[in-house]
Amino acid sequence: MSENLFSNDTLTEEEAFWVMWYYLEGHYELAGGQFDLSDILSASQPFEFDENGHFDGEVKGNRRIGPADSGMIWHWNEAVKKYREHGRPKPTQLKK
Repeated sequence: MSENLFSNDTLTEEEAFWVMWYYLEGHYELAGGQFDLSDILSASQPFEFDENGHFDGEVKGNRRIGPADSGMIWHWNEAVKKYREHGRPKPTQLKK
């Protein structure tokens, strides 16, 4: 599968919630234990791309919509795979 295309999975609302959890966990780990939601949201901002994969601000021809950073697609697909392999994450034990 191309790293620029979302996997063709159909998710329930609950499955999508846990995939999003794995998606955010992956970014947290990638950033060395820091979490900046604004970076993830801005990189995931949807744009229209032309047939060559460029965004040019024009609305014409064969267009597709995707996140500004196509790497976000890869991270999402990895989160889907992780959810399919591991299911819901184990609960964290609270410490006193």
